[in-house]
Amino acid sequence: MDGSSTHNSREIDEATSSVSQEIKIPVPEDEFSEEDQFMDTNRINRVPHHLRFRKLQEEDDYYTPKMVSFGPYHHGLPELRASEKFKHIVLKELVSSSYADIYNKIFEEIDQVRNCYVEISKEKYDDKSLTEMMLLDTCFIIYLMQFLLNTLNYPLLTQYLGVPGIALALGDIYLLENQIPLSLIKRLINLINKDGEEESTLICNFLSTTAYAGKMLKSIPRKNDKEPLHLVDALHLVFANGSNNAREPVKPFSKCKWLPRWLCMTKEDQSEIGLFGNQFRSVTDLKAKGIYVKPSSYCLKDINFESYPFSGQLQLPIWYFSAASKRLLSNMIVHELLMGTVESMVTLSYVNFLKSLVVRVEDIRELREKKIIFSNLETDEQVLKVIKEIDAGGIHYAPFLEVVKMKIEDHCNSKARTWFAELYHSYFRSPWTLIALITAIVLLCLTVVQTYYAMHPASPAPAGSPH
Repeated sequence: MDGSSTHNSREIDEATSSVSQEIKIPVPEDEFSEEDQFMDTNRINRVPHHLRFRKLQEEDDYYTPKMVSFGPYHHGLPELRASEKFKHIVLKELVSSSYADIYNKIFEEIDQVRNCYVEISKEKYDDKSLTEMMLLDTCFIIYLMQFLLNTLNYPLLTQYLGVPGIALALGDIYLLENQIPLSLIKRLINLINKDGEEESTLICNFLSTTAYAGKMLKSIPRKNDKEPLHLVDALHLVFANGSNNAREPVKPFSKCKWLPRWLCMTKEDQSEIGLFGNQFRSVTDLKAKGIYVKPSSYCLKDINFESYPFSGQLQLPIWYFSAASKRLLSNMIVHELLMGTVESMVTLSYVNFLKSLVVRVEDIRELREKKIIFSNLETDEQVLKVIKEIDAGGIHYAPFLEVVKMKIEDHCNSKARTWFAELYHSYFRSPWTLIALITAIVLLCLTVVQTYYAMHPASPAPAGSPH
């Protein structure tokens, strides 16, 4: 028996070896070249193919500019020609007679600018053409910043792009593949405004308008004393900073390996760390359990839950939703995924947490009434649609907020804490239910009294007793 098994094993090994020699999978030599890395935090990355084409409809492409290209990745697209013509008008208006001097200064630094992009060779764009492109595009970004902050007269912009075109152009500024190095923007602001405001003031005010809706930053945010690479990077730091109540990230994952490890876990392992086991509830469902929402701050990490004996309080960040929000947040999520650490997953956590909270229009209405959600959209249905259409890259959990979710689950599963809330939700939501409850209690008391006297009638008074 042992000899037969050894013989069969040898035949299997030989057959396997033969098959492995015949089947060869061709891998291009440059398939994993240095410039093709999935993550490079020192460069302006491109959106990975598997994320860009998760959406099938062309109108769902959140990563390609609609009106204007900044940088080389989308330069020359036929549908963006109108803005290309206008860039030359803006350049003339901003730099005027100092063009040659500014051009030469940018040309001296063009190698550093080129290194900020992936696969932008000199064969594709030589130093001269890349300098011209950067000068045109950066001037246009500065022009749009000044327009948004009302620091210039803008009839010319309206004449060439129109109001819808201006809105699209402002949205294109925060596309991940449509970025200009922040150092170049600062440099050009200084060259244009030699005696004007500092470059950080214009950039801070622009970031504040996007993230804080009027609460102005004092300085450009930095991480580990390092300046952001581009505007999306800077805005991400704004979203993540400024809160003493920031939640701690989930412990098991700390580097870019977290996703494969998550996918390889068993259902029991996932449940142990709280990523799969809890059944979350919407805002209106939580309200029925005595959990009420309250605005916290403009920091997306500032989400907290406090449980009390008869109620709970969920604090949520304030956000202003518009039609452009899904493009902005989708690009921010891709930026976080490319950074590859759980600590960076601020927007991803917020978006997925918010999606779990808003299931129906009533949830949006509750958040709006509590001044947590603001919007320029016409209806709550449109706000709900925008939130549901934000592309989270196929990832459906919130790394920063699993502890918060488990606290909420513990509160909802406690009958002692939720009984009073359910009683209040059922009988005290309106004056009519309260009146009906009081009437029922009074009738019950009268019935008890009537029954008692029917069973214990009063004894007749003795004869001759005084009345």
